[in-house]
Amino acid sequence: MALPFGLGCAVSVGLYKLQNEPSIPFGSFLLFLGVALSITAFPVLARILAELKLLRTKVGAITMAAGLINDCTAWVLLALVVALLNSSGGLEALYIFLTAVGFSLFLIFLIGPLYRKLCVATHSFEQGPSPLLMTVTLLIVLVSAFVTDIIGIHPIFGGFLAGVIIPHEHDLPIKITEKIEDIVNIIFLPLYFTLSGLKTQIGLLNTGAVWGYVVLVIFLACFGKIVGCTLTAKLCGMTHRESLTIGFLMNCKGLVELIVLNIGHDAGVLNDQVFVIMVVMALITTFMTTPVVIYLYPEWYQKQTNATIDGNEKVTPLDTMDDEKNSSYISTLTDRYCIVTMLNRIEAVPSMMALMQLFNRDKAMSAVEIHTLRLLELTQRTSDVMKFKEIGETTRQDPVLNVLKTFASLVGLRSLHTHLDFAQDYIKSIYAYAADVDADIVLLPWAQQRLLLHHEEYTAADLEFISQALNTISQQCTTGVFVDKGFGLIQEDDDRLMPQIIVIYEMNDEQEKEDSNNCLEFALKIQSSHKAKLTVIGTFMKDGVYATRESIKSYKGEIDKLFTSEIKSNIESKHVKELTVNNILTAVDRPLNKHDLILIARHSKQTPSSPLSASSSQGHGLEVSTFGKLGVDLLRQGNASLIITQARE
Repeated sequence: MALPFGLGCAVSVGLYKLQNEPSIPFGSFLLFLGVALSITAFPVLARILAELKLLRTKVGAITMAAGLINDCTAWVLLALVVALLNSSGGLEALYIFLTAVGFSLFLIFLIGPLYRKLCVATHSFEQGPSPLLMTVTLLIVLVSAFVTDIIGIHPIFGGFLAGVIIPHEHDLPIKITEKIEDIVNIIFLPLYFTLSGLKTQIGLLNTGAVWGYVVLVIFLACFGKIVGCTLTAKLCGMTHRESLTIGFLMNCKGLVELIVLNIGHDAGVLNDQVFVIMVVMALITTFMTTPVVIYLYPEWYQKQTNATIDGNEKVTPLDTMDDEKNSSYISTLTDRYCIVTMLNRIEAVPSMMALMQLFNRDKAMSAVEIHTLRLLELTQRTSDVMKFKEIGETTRQDPVLNVLKTFASLVGLRSLHTHLDFAQDYIKSIYAYAADVDADIVLLPWAQQRLLLHHEEYTAADLEFISQALNTISQQCTTGVFVDKGFGLIQEDDDRLMPQIIVIYEMNDEQEKEDSNNCLEFALKIQSSHKAKLTVIGTFMKDGVYATRESIKSYKGEIDKLFTSEIKSNIESKHVKELTVNNILTAVDRPLNKHDLILIARHSKQTPSSPLSASSSQGHGLEVSTFGKLGVDLLRQGNASLIITQARE
């Protein structure tokens, strides 16, 4: 902060000539310009770091800490400048400043504890801010602003001090922000910046000398912040890219700078011409921050840095299974198997509970890991950025994750891992998380009723998301859609309700074979921890041509090679001439119900002669392209739960 402050004081010598206001002391003008050039907009900085997913990185943590200290120091210096301007002499300015300090201590040590007691009395910590608490909060803000204005400093300082005394337990500031941010963003902020825009007269930039000062101010503002912060970060042992990134992040002026400039303009420190010069500087330094940071600190560099810190590179399971595939695809059930599932809506909780039920029966199945990724949308709301900054407290209080954790403890599941994140691109976040935990399969819960309600716009958006997720995430690992119709609700003591697990197995080409193998592996993991009957259904037909006796024998041999002798005894293999819904439903021992499960590859082919196939492709093209023809028909005609998978490409 010292270097930009000094450069601001230096450029004030030239800008004071444009000021042409001898009534404004040069000392106050110099101090104000120094503060204006050294400010970092902390709220805008937090927003940028949240959007770029840098808040929880080393760069983000250092920048946030430095920005907070910088912001607080700048506000104190600004209060001193305003006190000097509103006083007739140095002694009076000292009295104003000391009175402001006394009022701050009064708020912190007297009003603050009383406010906390009110929070406890109204149960606002546990249940959110009550109407009484919100009334008292707004009253404190208005009274504090009124008092600071009377003292002789700007009313905005009163609002700042009122915010300081709000307790931070139980996310109370976030809940208060959620109550008031809509009216602030919709009414007050637009009005404030409309008035600020009316004060900004671009036409005053009418001479070469003025434009020269514009370029000079922008250069000095950037040079002071970027060079000063970069050198400091470099001295602390950070890399060139990290140091430059911190420098450009700290150079962000944003909303706080515009507020400070308006304070200076209202106080008479800045005339209209100098005000315009400083506004242009604030806008340019703000707009340049995000693109430059994306260029200097891209995702590939962050991953490279993390890999260097963590040590050796991870080896994916596919790299280690090449030799095993020649003998038996499923060699053992004790290998680590990682499942990642996404929670972005409350409707997905029953499906997630059903999935957890699948792996709670055998405590020896500790090799199966279930990772639940809870995704919340990162919107333009200030409360979302605050939640992202307090991610630990947000995770602890998230009701969806708390329900799942309680359910997992009740059913005895110890392998549940939960993670909460804010994202603008859900698919990208799932892809990255699956790579981080080395997932074997990603399962996306799907609310079956959406296919039946015929809300075209709503369903189309969900289907498009699922289709894009299957195509994108499958580049990292096997990806599937889990349509639960009650598979987890099973009574173990009733043999009639013992679930049937049906795997549709095809091997017409390598892609279908790989998809089917992944379905079979997942089914075996379920069966090993779940009392269930596993049936593999294949077809004798290949590309619409009936198979010969020799090809049938070869087909059965391929199926048998997939299993060890221990696994083979628990599997029943059946074959149908044509892969149609009716043939599949009649091949099983008993009618399929909601507690049964069918696993099918996304690219499974259905015989064209099936009447349901034609109806599916007409009017439901998006469903067909997402789930496949056979998948859509099983969803619409069958009662069983369904998992549709796409193998890693």
